[in-house]
Formats: sequence, C-alpha cells, structure tokens
Amino acid sequence: MSDIVLEYDNPFWLFSTKLYRLDEVEAACIYLQEHQSVMVNQLLFSCWLATQNTCFDDDWSSQVEPVLGWHNQFVVPLRKQRRQLKPMAAVGSRLKEMCEHLLEAELLAEQHEQALLYLLYTVKKGLAQCNNREEALVKNLTFVLKDTRLTLTSQKQLHGIINKVVDDDVADEITRQL
Repeated sequence: MSDIVLEYDNPFWLFSTKLYRLDEVEAACIYLQEHQSVMVNQLLFSCWLATQNTCFDDDWSSQVEPVLGWHNQFVVPLRKQRRQLKPMAAVGSRLKEMCEHLLEAELLAEQHEQALLYLLYTVKKGLAQCNNREEALVKNLTFVLKDTRLTLTSQKQLHGIINKVVDDDVADEITRQL
C-alpha cells in the first residue's frame, strides 16, 4: 500500500485555473492544443514552475511518463468523445446532458493529471532550481514545445499566455527564443 496522497486543490491547480480564466488565455490554450498538439497542463505547469524558479532537468522525460500515460489513456479519449457528441447534443436534451457529463469527467481527469504533476513537484522528481523565473520559463517551454514548430499565430497565442507570467518585454524575448 502506498503512502502517496494526491493533492487536488494544490497551488498549481489554483494557479492554473486562475491563469486559464484571464483574458484570452483559454482561447490561446485551446488554439495551441488544437493546432500544435500542445499539452495544456504541461504548458500551465511550465508557467507555474517558473513562478517557483523551478525548471525541468534532464530526468524530467522519464519522470513525467506516467502522467503522459494518464493523459493519453483518459483525458484525450474523454475530450474526443465529448467533441464528437457536441454537434448531436444540439438536437436532444439527453445528448446535451451526456455532453455535459463528459465535460465534467474530462475536467476531473485533467485535475487528476495536474495532481500527478504537482506530486512530481513535491517529491522533486525531474526538477531543478533555476536562477530566475525567465530562465525557468525558457527551459520548461523548450521541453514542452520540443517537437513543435510554432506557426506565427501559435507564437502570438503562446505570447498571450506567458506575458501573464512575466513582463511583456521578457515574454517577447522568450517567444523569440522558442
């Protein structure tokens, strides 16, 4: 039996829900998810870690594998089912209700994913201290976007998110580096 307890209403969850509600952040996250296959929870985690002057280290890839497994096995299928059902939900109230339940399940699965990420933070697996917020943000985003070639529109969307974490001039510089 494991003594590990996941914290669902952790500081990362509170940060990400607050950030997600800010002007244009939700739309930017969805755009990056849809058009660049960016994992939004890792993007938000990257931003939160930067506020803690913490960055991914060389071991992060292996540490985050179980989280990626959860994401691919639960979050992605729930999202796909909800999106497939959405056009049909306009026709019938029962289908609309089902779509709402799928959205609720998807959000719970995402909160669980964030609790898993936060657990890695609390046990310091795959993470290191950085000198400052900007250095941490560059390192973290470089990892999250490592297989992504950002379009100009995607760069603007990303900028709209990271300038909520760092000053606009720093966000410009970071976006150019990525």
